[in-house]
Amino acid sequence: MITKVKVDELVNFLNLEIKRKLEGKLDSAYIVGSYTQGKISLVRPDINWLLVHKNPIQDETRWELGEILTEAIDKFINDFVVRPELRPFKFSYPIKRGEDVFVNVSIVTNASSPDEFKHINNFIPGYVFEGFKSTRSLIFGEDTLKDIDFQVTKKSVHDDAVNKLVSHKIQLDRVPLVYHMKKDTDLIFNESLSHGKNLLYYGVELLMSDEELENKKYIDIFSNSDLIIDFYKNRLPDTLNYVKEIVSSKANFDAWKGNPKKARGLYLTVSAFSKLLFRII
Repeated sequence: MITKVKVDELVNFLNLEIKRKLEGKLDSAYIVGSYTQGKISLVRPDINWLLVHKNPIQDETRWELGEILTEAIDKFINDFVVRPELRPFKFSYPIKRGEDVFVNVSIVTNASSPDEFKHINNFIPGYVFEGFKSTRSLIFGEDTLKDIDFQVTKKSVHDDAVNKLVSHKIQLDRVPLVYHMKKDTDLIFNESLSHGKNLLYYGVELLMSDEELENKKYIDIFSNSDLIIDFYKNRLPDTLNYVKEIVSSKANFDAWKGNPKKARGLYLTVSAFSKLLFRII
């Protein structure tokens, strides 16, 4: 059983190792997301870091970070399986099957101005950066995000919508083709769920007004499953059953991930949901 105490030990270990081995290469290191808000789920823990690298990023840093993650996998292997899950999506193969704790480390490049920072790091959407900023806890370094405005507008969300949705759909289409359908049920389930969660969040942005985006209403919705369901019920009711299935899959991750019927159902659900999002762009 995954406990908060052990998750905290993992976070502390990674914070210390990142500081010890990478501090000279980074301007900032943050932990961000639900963990800093005390809202992390122990059913499927998902812990997020943002590293702001001095310009330019060195490939050696990525290798050293990989070594740190490998150390974490080995250190906690008797407690749970540490699963690096990087976005845009690169899914790790688990060293063994068991209870999973997912870690996502985003590396971005620092810049001399806020506009340049947003430009060179535009592979991360503005609403994601805003989420990082609003939940950030500085591990060490300068507070790079403090004076950067990641204001999201309806136009900016819709301008990027085709690329965003196509990226998810291409990866999603390949899910049943790259795994052993009997032995890798849990991986199919997890990858489908990861795309489903991110599409849920992106759909909220697509359906919001400029005023709602300006007031960052999406941040409260992202952290509350009931609000997500109510939002889609009111804004895009055709998707409601799909939304409920994705939310339920997250809540029952450990119990459902090994069930072939659940994996198939979730994959088809997320695929159908993504197609409905294409209709509103």
